[in-house]
Amino acid sequence: MPPTTPPAPRRPTPAQWGRTLAVGTVAGTLHLPRLVRPCGHPRDPLGPSREARPRTQPHPVQHLTDAWGGLLLLVDDDSALHGHLEALTADARWNGVPVVLDVLDVPPGQAALPRARLSVTGWVESILPADQRRVAQTAAAVRPLGALLDVGTSRSVWRLEVADVRVTTAEGVHLVPDEEFTTAAPDPLYDDEDALVTRLETAHRDALVGWVLDTLPPHEAQQTREVAVVGVDRYGLDVLVTAGSGTKTLRASFTEPVHTPHDVVRALCGIFGCPCRATGLGEHTHEGA
Repeated sequence: MPPTTPPAPRRPTPAQWGRTLAVGTVAGTLHLPRLVRPCGHPRDPLGPSREARPRTQPHPVQHLTDAWGGLLLLVDDDSALHGHLEALTADARWNGVPVVLDVLDVPPGQAALPRARLSVTGWVESILPADQRRVAQTAAAVRPLGALLDVGTSRSVWRLEVADVRVTTAEGVHLVPDEEFTTAAPDPLYDDEDALVTRLETAHRDALVGWVLDTLPPHEAQQTREVAVVGVDRYGLDVLVTAGSGTKTLRASFTEPVHTPHDVVRALCGIFGCPCRATGLGEHTHEGA
C-alpha cells in the first residue's frame, strides 16, 4: 500500500487575510488622485515637469468596517486627507472619488517578512452629517475605537465603496470575490499576536525547541542554531528555524481553530504534549482554560 501524503497545514484563506487587515488593527495608506493646481507653464524650470509628477498622492488613514463588512474611513476634520477628499468631492469631474486602499501586514518582531497585503480599489463617498453618528456606532460594534466618539465634532467617517479586492500572500496575488470578503471572519488573535508570541517565546521555549528538533530531519536538527515564533493565527503557529546556513518556516497546526487567546493554551497541548499548565499565557489549568 503506497504511503499517504499528510494533509497540507491549514492557513488563513486570502479572504480571511483580507478581512483581518480590513478591520483596522494596522493603519493603511489611501492613494488619491493628485489635485490639479493652476499653472501658467506646462514645465516649471524650478521643479519636475508635470509629466514627471506622481499621478496619485498617498495619505495615512485609519480604516474600519461596519457591521455588514463594508469599509469606512475615519478622518480628522483638520487633516490634509480631509481637505483633499473635500476638494475632490467638490470637483465636478468626479462622481465618487477613485481611490486605492493599501494595507500591509505587520508581523511580530523583526525576523519575518510581511505575510499578506490588502489592496482595495474603489471610490470614496461622503456620508450625510445626520448619518455620521449612526454609521460610527456600527463601526464601534466591530472595533470600539475611542476616536469614534469624536465623529460629528472633530472627525468624520467616509464610505469606501469596493470595486476590487486583491490579497497578496506567499502563494501569489488573489482576486477575492466581494461576498467572500464581506463574510470572512477576521483572525481573532491578530490584535494580541505580539503578546502571544512573546509569551510563547518565554513560557514555552523548551517545548517549542523540542518540537522543532523532533520535526526536522536529524541532520537539520543537529545544525539548528535559532528558533523563533514569527506568527500565530487561529489555525496554528509559524516557526522560523535557522539550521546551518539556511532558514525555513515550520507550521505547527492546531487540532482545531481557536477563537480567543485563552484557547491557545489548550491548543498548545496538542502540539507540544501539554507543556502549559498554569504558566505563561495565563494562569489556566486544562479545566479552567
